[in-house]
Amino acid sequence: MFALTFLGHQGWLIETASTNVLLDPLLGDRFGHGGLLGEIYPPRALDFGRFPRIDAVILSHEHDDHFDIPSLARLDRATPIYLSSRASVAARELLAHMGFSAVELLEPEAVVELGELRVHSFSTDHRGGKQADEWDVVPLLIQDRGGHGSVFTSIDVRPRDGDLSRLRELVSGRLGIWVVANNCSRAAFQDLARPRDPVTRDPADPSLDDTPALARALERRHVQLAASCGAPLATWICGGGWSFDRERAWMNHHLFPIDSQRLASALGQLTGGPHVRAPNPGAALVMRDGAIVSTLTERAFIRARPPERWPKRDYRGDGPRLLDYAPACARTRIGADGSERLATELVDLARYLYGGPLFCEIHSLPTKLDSGAWARPCLSLRDDDGPSVLAYEPSACAFVRHACTDPTVEFAAGIECWASDLLALLEGELSPSALCYAGRLRFWNHEPHRLRVSPRELWDFGHPLRRPDRTARLYRRLLAATIHP
Repeated sequence: MFALTFLGHQGWLIETASTNVLLDPLLGDRFGHGGLLGEIYPPRALDFGRFPRIDAVILSHEHDDHFDIPSLARLDRATPIYLSSRASVAARELLAHMGFSAVELLEPEAVVELGELRVHSFSTDHRGGKQADEWDVVPLLIQDRGGHGSVFTSIDVRPRDGDLSRLRELVSGRLGIWVVANNCSRAAFQDLARPRDPVTRDPADPSLDDTPALARALERRHVQLAASCGAPLATWICGGGWSFDRERAWMNHHLFPIDSQRLASALGQLTGGPHVRAPNPGAALVMRDGAIVSTLTERAFIRARPPERWPKRDYRGDGPRLLDYAPACARTRIGADGSERLATELVDLARYLYGGPLFCEIHSLPTKLDSGAWARPCLSLRDDDGPSVLAYEPSACAFVRHACTDPTVEFAAGIECWASDLLALLEGELSPSALCYAGRLRFWNHEPHRLRVSPRELWDFGHPLRRPDRTARLYRRLLAATIHP
């Protein structure tokens, strides 16, 4: 027997008659480090005490929707943890600090035997910037040694064509379940170029719907799979497993442009596959002797809440401009001491920008654009003691205070956020996910085809592999908050 149960977002339970393994589990109700991004979607009833005995946990990479500290804190410390070998030292140190006695590094191109399960890991091609910042992801093929079933997932990256061809050699019979992540999100409401007032557009407007295009792209990958090792018996679409709550709930109508249920329907029509779906938490497929023998909608330990209790996420276009927002760290002042600390931390951010795409764009432009705006970005920082503007000055490799009335006019590009949030991010109190695409900042670009700044600069800067020391500080703080809420 081989069973795959969907836990939510990209979390899974893989079972055989005697072996139970968790992959990237999210076991709480909140999403993102510190729960600051939002709530798990769809909402679910999860009773971890009723889970089967867990024999091992696989953590595919270190992003906080896969490496979730409150979820790890619920595990027995004797449970073996298999962590991507390319995760940061901060992740390894945290697991050791938490008392996990058996932490193994999962290398790319490895085979690991976990009871009745065999795990094949793959490398990822990061050349040409194809995979965003998913540096430590290891795509996985997991199958039982009895030949009952299998699942292949490349997590958040595109699989290499060569790896699809290798599946024929590795899989006993046809591939069981192909797992695909729908990671499409769009936070255009943070762009100050958006209209101020709400934009009312018919959600059925075809111009809003990228579902057919993504379905066709997945169909091409499905054809590759079919040519390599036969069409998978089932295709399950996951991801996008959170929603904003409280004052940010309106953003749910503008963040998720492709609904996974509709994507599954479109892909099923293209491939003719009978088991193409976007599962709800608790859904499971059971395989035996290479065939699907049972499809479950819930398990005793997890089930989706009734749909009428789900937050509304129907897509209504890019939406209105974000007019106001509270700081993620809940502080509206940093004071003189905080200002000094911020200046110290910004030295590293300025150095990070040297030689990168933004740096190259600046040096390809005149000092000012035709509009008279400075052809460089700035940071516009909110603070209850008074706003401040810090201009990026490449010649000094620094952010320099600049007196101006309206930075969105005087600078061709920039990011606006609370000074307290920026300091919290730079010092390792906040994760990038809590700030960058969460309705906690705004940005602008006069001529984005010539000079473009976005939250991505802060997102990449805060990656654990770039700042393991600050990430370690973040992890310790989050763990302490989990133990002593």
